[in-house]
Amino acid sequence: MTLDDQLKKLDSPGLSEQVQRWRDSRKRLAVDKHRPTYHFSPPENFMNDPNGICQWKGLYHLFYQFRADGEEHVHWGHAVSEDLVRWRDLPVALYPDQENDCFSGQTLVEDDRVIATYHGTQAGNAIATSSDDLLVDWQKHPDNPVIPIVPIDEESGSPYRVFDPCIWKEDDGYYALSGVFKNGVRSVDCEGVDHLFRSADLKSWDYVGELVAADYSTEPGEDYAVPNFWPIGNDKHMLLFFSHKRGGQYFVGDYDSSTHRFTPDYHGRLNNGPLAIGSLHAPSATIDDNGRFLAIFNVKESREPQGWSDIMTLPTHLSLRNDNSLVIQPVAEIESLRGRRSTVKDVVVASGEEVVLSSISGNVIELQVTIEPGDAHEVGLNVLRSPDSQESTRISFFPQGHPRFGSPLLQIDGTSASGRGDLIPRPPEIGPLDVADDQPIELRIFVDRSIVEVFANERQCLTLRVYPDRGDSVGVSLFARGGSATFSGVESWQMESVWPELG
Repeated sequence: MTLDDQLKKLDSPGLSEQVQRWRDSRKRLAVDKHRPTYHFSPPENFMNDPNGICQWKGLYHLFYQFRADGEEHVHWGHAVSEDLVRWRDLPVALYPDQENDCFSGQTLVEDDRVIATYHGTQAGNAIATSSDDLLVDWQKHPDNPVIPIVPIDEESGSPYRVFDPCIWKEDDGYYALSGVFKNGVRSVDCEGVDHLFRSADLKSWDYVGELVAADYSTEPGEDYAVPNFWPIGNDKHMLLFFSHKRGGQYFVGDYDSSTHRFTPDYHGRLNNGPLAIGSLHAPSATIDDNGRFLAIFNVKESREPQGWSDIMTLPTHLSLRNDNSLVIQPVAEIESLRGRRSTVKDVVVASGEEVVLSSISGNVIELQVTIEPGDAHEVGLNVLRSPDSQESTRISFFPQGHPRFGSPLLQIDGTSASGRGDLIPRPPEIGPLDVADDQPIELRIFVDRSIVEVFANERQCLTLRVYPDRGDSVGVSLFARGGSATFSGVESWQMESVWPELG
């Protein structure tokens, strides 16, 4: 049965009316020139953290913090896809009742049902289950919140804090994390901590202790919110999480199921600039039927909402190399959105030169670029460029790097991306890119009106929101500074819309 056939089964007036409302909202909001075409955005109003991405009966499901027009409280929005890229809106999955809002959480897929765990504000962590084909009918646990909020020592966080949970199953029962902090003030001087709980029946939960080895932490002030804990290969586990101070990041290491302790081997960041200004935010992750570790993040605005807010990143496939370093790739299914193709080969760019590409342009495109940096100190592309270069977003590679990072650097600079005066300013997004001196730079760049995502050598991904104001800010150019560089290949594809109702 196709997805369209299954959607036709949503024939009850309440369900069908809500889905039609989302379709009408998307058509109404499509006039916004900054609303993306192939990245997920909410059907209307406010969206925040992705929650509980999973695969059930062959379909991918995305839940997310959502507040529809006219609503005062946050609930779980819901969309479904056959391929991770073309989404269809479904009715709201979870509404608050005894809790004030349904905040972040994750899902666990079992043979006969899907379990969702989420944070009910002013109540605690809760459980809901569903087993129908489209996961539209959810039953909340009668004893919610199953892990209630408890009085704590505000300084130490003792005995434990209750916040954004995730869930998995081992031989002896269910385990759930509460992603929080201890010993101080969040975003100031605290330590990150994930409190671990166990249950045999989803009803009664016992406190186990801290998941992450106590002697391993990030910088002061960072919490471990919105945790996602999954095996990632090579007998390693990944703890993917969000810090309210520094954003998305991860640990990779060893999990001892006998002691229920996770010992990280290394730590990495998925964004590096200021939080919540046009940048990467909270994650959700799952293991799909093909064994892929899949992750998706929301990306915040740098402008006041205009009928809607926030975007999801493209789904990302995370894996490990033989040396246990992280591989970061967009999922292969994104290539199905490629339309008209253009190619430029073997362009040598001299120091201080900018080469505008006459055959490649657009604001809804994918670029695949191979660069031989040569002796250049900076080399890269300008995208979303106006003909007079007054608006442009600059993507740069710095082979010599910076002492702070100890490696070459990748950068997205949006400081000249827009002529609008109402945007919240943001410095460039900069991250390390560990490549050998003689290794070409392989970039996959996704431009979708107001978001730019750059994947580099499967080792780094940077994300930034930009808001070009001019209709002619669609150009692409190549540049080099401090020496010449060769662009051995530049390929471009116009990308299709993922929303059938928008044509």
